[in-house]
Amino acid sequence: MRARHLATAAVLALTTALLAAAPAPAQPSATDPPADGRFAPARPAGHTEVPVEGGSARFATPPALLAALKAHGVVIANVDAQGTVTPHHDSGGISLGIKGGAVTNSGGKVGGELRFADSGIALINRRTNKLVKVTGFSVDLGQGALRARLDRGPKMTVGTFTRPGIAASVDTDAARLRMDTGITVTEAAAKLNAALGTTGFTGGGPLLHVRVDAALDPSVDLGTALNLGHRPAPSDAGRRSAGSAGGGEPSEW
Repeated sequence: MRARHLATAAVLALTTALLAAAPAPAQPSATDPPADGRFAPARPAGHTEVPVEGGSARFATPPALLAALKAHGVVIANVDAQGTVTPHHDSGGISLGIKGGAVTNSGGKVGGELRFADSGIALINRRTNKLVKVTGFSVDLGQGALRARLDRGPKMTVGTFTRPGIAASVDTDAARLRMDTGITVTEAAAKLNAALGTTGFTGGGPLLHVRVDAALDPSVDLGTALNLGHRPAPSDAGRRSAGSAGGGEPSEW
């Protein structure tokens, strides 16, 4: 009997020693896959969205398009946020305030979105008395698309542009996004011809020239957030050359 008790005690002692010597269960680390075996992709450096806090954009009509519209009796007027059309004017420019959006680094190009004030323009054919209001402008920086509403309908892409490089467009010292580019007419925008009773708009032809000066969140480290490194701020000469696609010096609305 005593021998049996001694044997049992020896087994218990050996089991306790083995459990004490066994390593503690490994704690999951940040690199371990989750329980379902799928990795959650890490957010790439430089893809942070930087909020846009204001600014403005100046839109202008290329001379060739302005002349074609005038030849067909079409004039341009301003539309305020309530939809009221101001007196007609044959030239000049329109400035729209930027009310929100965000900027990202999308493969080394400017990405994100700019949303503009609710005002816009009206295109009026004096010969046919037809009128089209173009409001609700926004710029899809990632797609290189200018979108707007025609007569308060659903948004449509009215123009496209070549996306500029992020490093050449962001001034880290001033916390500004600056773009100077030409916008071409889409086939959808060319439908304005039917709405106005004209043939002034040609798909793929020049539509607008735009200069954007957007204020970015100054509390953000733009070099890190947009993966800019230590590149110099864009020069005025560089910004001027970036917009040559608009078809010469534009006449502003």
